[in-house]
Parts: sequence; structure tokens; C-alpha cells
Amino acid sequence: MQLQPVMPANLKDLAANFIVPLETMAGLRLTGDDASTFLHSQLTVDVNKLAQGEVRRTAHCDFKGKSWSISLLAHTSSALVLLGPKAALEATTAQLQKYGVFSKITIAPDEPKYHYFYVAGDAAKAQLKTLMTSLPDKALTLSESPAGIALQLDYPAGSLLVGIDSQHLQAFEQSLSQDGIVCYHEAVFDALQIRAGIPWLTTASHVNQYVPQMMNLQALNAIDFNKGCYMGQEVVARTRYLGKNKRAAMVFKLDTAIAAEASSGAAAADGAIQLEKQAGEHWRSGGTILQLAELGEETWILAIVNNNTSADDAFRLSTFTAAELIHCDLPYTLD
Repeated sequence: MQLQPVMPANLKDLAANFIVPLETMAGLRLTGDDASTFLHSQLTVDVNKLAQGEVRRTAHCDFKGKSWSISLLAHTSSALVLLGPKAALEATTAQLQKYGVFSKITIAPDEPKYHYFYVAGDAAKAQLKTLMTSLPDKALTLSESPAGIALQLDYPAGSLLVGIDSQHLQAFEQSLSQDGIVCYHEAVFDALQIRAGIPWLTTASHVNQYVPQMMNLQALNAIDFNKGCYMGQEVVARTRYLGKNKRAAMVFKLDTAIAAEASSGAAAADGAIQLEKQAGEHWRSGGTILQLAELGEETWILAIVNNNTSADDAFRLSTFTAAELIHCDLPYTLD
């Protein structure tokens, strides 16, 4: 049996209960005596204070403070696990392996052990619970079972990111193939994350380009400014305390789908689609598109723009000039 994802017209009409196969999501496991100490020296959060069963958003930076990846760090019973898009995790893996040779750690990908899914809705979670026995009951915590791992996300509230063990995949698909539980295309997860203002580095061209604060990670509790030294700490701290950051991630949408050949995430990342801002009678470069998700009848965009941008500023896409973008509020407050 194999799930057949469908594409919805928009987010407001999503089914109450649904799942999304996440083909671009991957996991990276770190084990060994030095795993916690080593990761503490690499990530923007205090790994040493992360208790078993807890999850944090975090970034992995180079010495210039530019982010190799954004991920969810999960402390499972057997490992510290980084979860994120494959392109960024590949870059992080290469960097961790470079420095990890000096520590007592093992760095290994989850694949093909786990298959990742987004799960939303009480009925969908109830079906999942029959397979996994228990589910996390609060945001940014996890539960484990022989069938896999389940993380409750902070945004969107109450939703789950689930990793299913390969041996239990068929049972999972059967349990979730119930009446009223819809399987959606991965673009739905991307659009939901964009609407919630959650940044991910999904393409190689965005890896190692942005300081974490440019992507709002300080507002998502993904940076601990009082922890010990880690890669890029000096730049990240200077950006905060000296007010160096002049950019932020903001959410836009179009109440229409743009031509598929011009709207793919890859096209946006490669610069084929550019964000333009109105300046008098002209349109100038207005920022960088970090993520773009197109549904049947709407398009969602997370863009890095000047942090003094207001709702009165007009933006559009260079490949779709017929309509201005709609500003959308973030569900959290920026510093």
C-alpha cells in the first residue's frame, strides 16, 4: 500500500485531519560519550541543558555566523537527533564530520530507517496512537516507541512531526488511511510552515548565507545567548548586542497560484524569481525569497527583507507582476 497525496486549493479549506509525507525531511543521529559536549560547541542552543524527551529549534553556523542548517534537535533515549531538510543536513553533516574526528562520537543518517510525516487533527493523532502507544502532550517534546518517534511542534500548535521505522511503515499507512484522514502533498507542510513564520534552509544555494537572526531564530527560542562558546558565537552575539542585524523574515501570500515552471522552490532559490519592492514609480530589489510554496489557488512566501518593512510597503514577484503580495502577520514577536 502507498499513500497518494493530493494538492488542496488553499490552507483555509484543509481537512480537519490529514497527514503529509515529508520526502525532503531527514534525520542525523549523534551518539557516543562526547555527543552532547561536541554538539554544544557547534549549535546555537545549550545542548547540555536539553533533557531526554525535549526538543529545541537550533542553527548550525560557520565561524562567520552564517547558517549551515536550521533543524529540530531532539534528545531521544539513544541519541541526539537533528531533523531538517536534506540539503541543509548534508552540509551540516560534512562540517560535523570534519570536527567530530577529534571526539568520541558516531555521526550517522537515519535513512533508510525512518520515513517522516506531518500529522494534524485529533482523529489522525488517535489513529497514530494505536501504532505508537503514546504521543507527546506538549510543544517541543517527543515520545518514542518501536514504531518510531513523534515530536509535537510549537508551530502550528498541536501538530506532530513523526518518524516511522521502515518495518512499521505499512502498518502506519494502513492506520492513517481512514475515512476523513486526507493525505496531502508536501507543499501543504511547506505552506503551513511559511504561514507560521518558521524558516528552513531547503536548497543548497541558501546554505551558509544567513545569520540566524535574519531568519527570526531569536524569536523562536533557537539561540541561547548566555551559553558557552560555539561556532559563530561572536558574530551571532555581536548581531544582537550591537544592533547589527537589519533584516528579518516576513510572510507574504498571493491569492492565486503562479505558473508552475516559474514558482518551484528551486527556481526561487536559484534567483529565477525575485522579490521586488515599490519605490515611487519604480520597482527595486526588495529582499530574498527563502521559501516558496504553491498550492492549487494560492502561493505562500517567506522572504528576508529589511526589518523596518511595514504593511504599507508594496511587494511583488518579478515573474508575476499582476498582483501585489499580501502582508501576513507573524504568530510571534520579533525583538
